[in-house]
Amino acid sequence: MPRRLILILGLVGLQALALVVVLGITYWASQGVLLRFAEGLTARIARDTTAYTENFLDPAEDAAQLSQRLLEAGVVPHDDTEALGRYLFDVLQTRDSFDGAYFGAASGDFVYVSRDTTEPRANFRVKTIETGPDREVVLSWRSERFREVAAQDEPDDDYDPRNRPWYRAALDANAVSWTSPYIFFSSQRPGVTVSMPVADPLSGGVLGAVGVDIGIESLSTFLGGLEISANGSAAIVAETGDIVAHSEEDFVAEADPDGTVRFNTVDGAVDPLLMQAAASISGGLGDLFPGEIRVSHFRADGQAWLAAVQRLRLEATPWTVVTWLPESDILEPLHQVRTIAVWVTLAALAATALLGFFYGRILMRPDQGQGADTRQK
Repeated sequence: MPRRLILILGLVGLQALALVVVLGITYWASQGVLLRFAEGLTARIARDTTAYTENFLDPAEDAAQLSQRLLEAGVVPHDDTEALGRYLFDVLQTRDSFDGAYFGAASGDFVYVSRDTTEPRANFRVKTIETGPDREVVLSWRSERFREVAAQDEPDDDYDPRNRPWYRAALDANAVSWTSPYIFFSSQRPGVTVSMPVADPLSGGVLGAVGVDIGIESLSTFLGGLEISANGSAAIVAETGDIVAHSEEDFVAEADPDGTVRFNTVDGAVDPLLMQAAASISGGLGDLFPGEIRVSHFRADGQAWLAAVQRLRLEATPWTVVTWLPESDILEPLHQVRTIAVWVTLAALAATALLGFFYGRILMRPDQGQGADTRQK
């Protein structure tokens, strides 16, 4: 083979090799950058969701603490049923997420204002229990201006606030107390309760406890609106393993055959991806300390996934935010660019080879007059 042709083919080959090497390095470097970006994205979503959840819960604790101070100072009279009901109604007006507000006295008296639209023209319901001199339980439905639209006696009601977990927890802790998520009896909605003990500043004894119920359905609404990725999801899991909120609201709770509503759990079959995302965290969700965030990788449905978890900073609500998404949601644009780059490279190689072929033919063409006889006689 002529040396000139060998030289041309070698140059074309070197150029092809350079294009392939540059393409490969660019692809793998870009993939690494995008994967780190994906990890940061899932972690950021976990942080944002954690901050939103904490901001969602904080007002209830603030309302309970303010109510405690007002009751202890006598600004809100604990023994005036109508005035106390009006105040608790005003508490509910401050936040749509507040499902109910109540005060249980050490005597067993009770005033509870909750959202309720079961009666025509009613928006709220007030339950009052007065224990002396005779026990009397009354339900009254109120309009949005707190005007009574219906009422009825409940002589068979034996409710005693002093026996309820929220009351006992507040007095035992002698500080703010949060319940684990549970299904509210009246509304059958998922929620939590924050309560505070109320002391008698004169005697030093206990006047009772004040509580605020928070419906947590809106957390699922928030998660459902997050733009994680095309196939990404998020959930909030309680310390008990119950799913408090989920991008798919139907995954939070379900009714048993007897009509009892209960939370689904992270270890259940309701969402296998959530279960695998939680299981991929080293040490498990219970190993996280308040505010800690961790990122992990796992495989499911034949593809690679990213997960990020963060524990809420609030000690009283040890919930964990879990977010997960398939790596392909992040890498797909890179794959598209890679495909285009491969075709461009092949076109460049073909063009280079073709130009080299024609250039080689020109170089290999013999010089004109090369065989002329230059001998002199």
